[in-house]
Amino acid sequence: MNEELQAEPILSTMARLRASMPRAEVAPQPPTPDAITSVEDFEVQTVLEAIESVAAELGAALAAAHAKATAGALEIYYAAEELARDPAHADLIPQVAAMRQAYERDYGRPIPPRRRD
Repeated sequence: MNEELQAEPILSTMARLRASMPRAEVAPQPPTPDAITSVEDFEVQTVLEAIESVAAELGAALAAAHAKATAGALEIYYAAEELARDPAHADLIPQVAAMRQAYERDYGRPIPPRRRD
């Protein structure tokens, strides 16, 4: 490959991508101890670290979004479970059972009890 790495446009794209992502806390990663013997090595290392950093931030943002969605789904489950106890809403019993089974299938454990904060 005879193409020279163009670090500046890649880093600019990574910065725009990072700015468009939801903010999530990510522990900073220490720089890799690779031997840098030239400007090209420095540019490659800088691009790699930028990509790894954005990937870590994206992973953290996805994990936070998943946790928020799961918490919202659990609130819906808890509300449906409570309503299903009323004979007027007995039609919810099969849906509550289906939600419980889906959670246990996907997470391998029972639905946690509702936290009363």
